[in-house]
Amino acid sequence: MHSGEEFIAATARSAVAAVAPQELPFFPATCSAYLRDPERALAGRRRRDETLGSGVDTIVELVSPVALAVAAAVYQQLVDRAGEQVTRGAGRLLARLRRKAIDTSRPVPNVPLSDEQRAELRRVAEARARALGLDEEQVQLLVGAIMDGLQQHGEE
Repeated sequence: MHSGEEFIAATARSAVAAVAPQELPFFPATCSAYLRDPERALAGRRRRDETLGSGVDTIVELVSPVALAVAAAVYQQLVDRAGEQVTRGAGRLLARLRRKAIDTSRPVPNVPLSDEQRAELRRVAEARARALGLDEEQVQLLVGAIMDGLQQHGEE
């Protein structure tokens, strides 16, 4: 069984490796910042990127903080489902995630997911990614990578 922080970090890192591998060198620092203060990390997910000498200043959207937030939503849903049905409470979960940081002290239950539970996890992850401003293509890529990671690691 993994702790919540280990699960969030491993799940998000796997997704970032799949959809934004150029961010991997910075992932440990991003992850630490997110686990310390999720709201601040999400607020700072845009960074200015100026091509040297070009005078062109662009905004680069970082995937890592969003991957961490989506992994946290999946973690919370997995932990919540240990005590209740996955199909209940998705709206309450998103409301809780917006209000405060989640409690990552609870271990992730290591039990198989039904197709229905897997579909609900996907819906929660997609809703969280959309709420953070990803376009539909990015939502599908990121959530697909997270769900693939869950499948590969057996929801450890």
